[in-house]
Amino acid sequence: MKPLLDLPFDVLVGKELWAVPPIAGASALRLLSVRPGPKGPLLTITGVTTTAAARALAGSTLLVRAGDIPEGWDDDEFDPIGFAVADTEKGSIGTITDVIYTGANDVWDISGPFGQVLIPVIDEVILEIDEDQRLITVALLPGLLDED
Repeated sequence: MKPLLDLPFDVLVGKELWAVPPIAGASALRLLSVRPGPKGPLLTITGVTTTAAARALAGSTLLVRAGDIPEGWDDDEFDPIGFAVADTEKGSIGTITDVIYTGANDVWDISGPFGQVLIPVIDEVILEIDEDQRLITVALLPGLLDED
């Protein structure tokens, strides 16, 4: 699971959840507990007691009531899709078309003159984000750009 807000799952323990799209056989979901796992948090959810039930949640979005989110949590997470990306040496490399969520860091999928370019969202690569200009300046690591 990856939260869409910068909100730790443990503040939602005991809260009702809704899966979108809904999963068969699970009408009332509730977050029972959270513990750290090797690739992110591991959640215990009512009604999800088998591997098959857990797999049925794969790709779903879990929703909670807005009132269950503690006050002060910002729900305006930065969305880079559509931002132009320019490298300090190569210039324009394209536009972000997708975000891939991994356990270590996000990866931006960029489409442009160099074809598909996958850029890790890490401090060494992402130099500046100009939200007004919708432009992200990067310093590509060797091997990220296929120049053939």
